[in-house]
Amino acid sequence: MIILLLFAQVDSLSMDQAIDQLLAQSPAYYEAKVSLEKSRILFYQTLSSLLPTISTTASYTRTKVSDIETSMYSGVLNLNQPLFDLDILSSVFVSGRQIKGSRIVYKSAIAGLLLKLKTAYYGLINARELLSSSEVTIERAEKNLELVKTKYELGAASKLEMLQGEVFYLSALQDRAKAKTLEITAQEELKLVIGLDNDIYLTDTLVPPDSTEFPSLDSLFTILESVNYNIQIAQEMKNAAKLDLVSSYLKFLPKVSFFYGYTYSSDSLVFDFQQVRDNATRNYGISMSFPIFEIKSLIFNHLNAKKEFQLKELEKKRILLETEKSLKTTYFALRESYDRLQFAHKAFDAANEASVIAREQYALGLVSFLEFLTSEKDLYEAKMSYQSSLSDFYIQRASLSYLLGELSFNKER
Repeated sequence: MIILLLFAQVDSLSMDQAIDQLLAQSPAYYEAKVSLEKSRILFYQTLSSLLPTISTTASYTRTKVSDIETSMYSGVLNLNQPLFDLDILSSVFVSGRQIKGSRIVYKSAIAGLLLKLKTAYYGLINARELLSSSEVTIERAEKNLELVKTKYELGAASKLEMLQGEVFYLSALQDRAKAKTLEITAQEELKLVIGLDNDIYLTDTLVPPDSTEFPSLDSLFTILESVNYNIQIAQEMKNAAKLDLVSSYLKFLPKVSFFYGYTYSSDSLVFDFQQVRDNATRNYGISMSFPIFEIKSLIFNHLNAKKEFQLKELEKKRILLETEKSLKTTYFALRESYDRLQFAHKAFDAANEASVIAREQYALGLVSFLEFLTSEKDLYEAKMSYQSSLSDFYIQRASLSYLLGELSFNKER
């Protein structure tokens, strides 16, 4: 197997290695990372509004009056420093809230990617197991068919029994075809999530849990609002909308700033800095602006901010109810999958024992060939049910961990 992996275009990955690959080269991961970096840039851009602003202008004017032309060179250098501008301050606080929400969005995106990865990984393990089981069933069906054909030629078996053997063999071939399609689909899904081009060979296997302790549903509801990413995002968006509403009130207040500048003009272009400085006009002082002529836009801005805050309040309530519903359904789905796994394991053991007994009794002529084939089919179906129940248990456990956000269920990574 190792030699095959060396020459084939196959990546051998455990679950931890798959997670490392995801965080190293998945486009979806870097998309979430770049979005977070972009929100940081927007925050720093808003924060820079508190710094002084320097502006410069230079102009050249040529005037002609009664065939007399004059030239004028002028330049202006101004510095403006906000002293009292609650509009800027509130924008900084709002953008600060938004970047906090962006960090939670980033964590939520990573958690969602990990859920997709685990679901695809467990799905591929299940598909591989189903394919392997179908191969074993085909091998047994071939031997049974050869046996019944030999008996038919010797007159010890009927044509009906031979046809029953052929039907069982062809049914096993159909199951293998379905398993191959399922394996290819799961393989492509895992490659897409991780961002790999080569096929993936899984080194991990699904081990049935010895025992699992489930926390009470009430205790999970108690911590849900503080650990679930979607609820946290909705809360931060609500807080940002509240700050924006407060900001809409503050925009009615006057803005105070300090200005300092130089103005210089001359009829000739001068490159002597000292001369420019000596002949420049210096001006400085305090400016105050009142939004008298902006009342209409400020009123509509306030009304929009008020409705946006109401919208975020309702959105958070909706997300909270939806998440509580998802937690409840996922919790009981996990418990059901665990119970189903236990039953499937017992059914597989019973079907395996029944298959051994049926084979021995058929060899002794105590049961019919149809009864023997029925036990073989029951064994195959019981094994398929067990493998599917095992992968479903792991998938449901990962889904519950995702809903609980940073809180890890059974210390999952």
